[in-house]
Amino acid sequence: MAERSNLEVLKARCKVICNTCYVDDDAAKDVLVSENIEPTDAYNATTDSKITKCAIIIVKGWVETSRSENGISASINSETLKKSLLYWCQHAGLDASELLSDELTTIEDGSHYW
Repeated sequence: MAERSNLEVLKARCKVICNTCYVDDDAAKDVLVSENIEPTDAYNATTDSKITKCAIIIVKGWVETSRSENGISASINSETLKKSLLYWCQHAGLDASELLSDELTTIEDGSHYW
């Protein structure tokens, strides 16, 4: 099995936490770099909690109540997402109160954004 990059692991972690979170490369790279993680470096388990933190940062802003594109729609339950984020904070040994102190953002109608 080929080694995966930090970028690949981050994008996969976002989907594990919130199955509709398909983050683009630029956004994922931006968050990794802000945490001093080189996106193209091979994933190393010692950075796992930092990558989980990056995924939580991305997913926190991803909450949608509805989205429809080309006949495919997605809906996210914010309470379920909060539970998922709390789980992943605990799993990675992160302080949930630090990462989740503010309320999650919910986009009620994002159709005018694209």
